[in-house]
This record gives sequence, C-alpha cells and structure tokens, in this order.
Amino acid sequence: MTCQHLKKLYQLCQENEIRLAATDLIHIVCRECGETEVCPSMLMEHAAPPDESDPATPNADRP
Repeated sequence: MTCQHLKKLYQLCQENEIRLAATDLIHIVCRECGETEVCPSMLMEHAAPPDESDPATPNADRP
C-alpha cells in the first residue's frame, strides 16, 4: 500500500497536471516510510515518436 507521503505527491501531480515521461520505469521511494512504488500509469505521459517532417527534430532529414 502506498504511504501517505506518496499519496500526497500523486495528488499534487494530478492537481497540477504534472506528467512524467521516461523510457524506463520510474521507481518512487519514500525515505521516511521506506515505501517503494513504480510510478502509476496515471502520472505517465506516453511520448509520441518524433515527427520526422518537423525541421526542429534533430534527426530529421534535411534537403
């Protein structure tokens, strides 16, 4: 079960529409309670692949 501190963190993220993006799982640790949890999917932002037609994308082919 998630500790009260992590619940407050998740609530803060939801209220402020904060999303986390990473290619690996995010593990959140409360050092006060010793709880460890994998970031819930409600906080994960699923990044879209870069648009190759966008000139701002560093790997885009340029004429």
